[in-house]
Amino acid sequence: MNGSKPLYPASLKSLPGRRLRAVARILFEHGGRIEPDDGPLELYLDEATVVLLDSSADGEGLRVRDAPWADPFMPPISAENRLYIEPCGKWSKVDQSSDPRFARLIGEVISSVTILENAFGRESGVQVSIGETYLWFVVAGDECHVHWAHPIGFAPGAKYGR
Repeated sequence: MNGSKPLYPASLKSLPGRRLRAVARILFEHGGRIEPDDGPLELYLDEATVVLLDSSADGEGLRVRDAPWADPFMPPISAENRLYIEPCGKWSKVDQSSDPRFARLIGEVISSVTILENAFGRESGVQVSIGETYLWFVVAGDECHVHWAHPIGFAPGAKYGR
């Protein structure tokens, strides 16, 4: 992974009051095409803080890390890795800061963070309130999704605010 240790979702309580500086997604790339719907989310905040939101190893829970994602296929890519990547694809970090959905959040302050629980009571997502906008990051069925409206099947758990 990236050398950082996993944190508990409750560690997100330090986010309110922090300013969002950039956003990236870790998305699957194959044949030069990016699959835009499934992948971890990186939030870059004040003071060079990075929060990586991802799925836990079992694909159902929320995993939080305090360091950016580390690409296992960083250039220069070996011939052996290229033979794997060409037919199979790979995960790639994609800056989303200029995407209109995220761009309006850049420079804004996070006002609250709410941990989300799935139908089984498992911490499997987070709602981040930034300015007047809510961003939901959820893990379901071994996939990570960003939503701009409350996703079905997720209920609010612990809430942290300023």
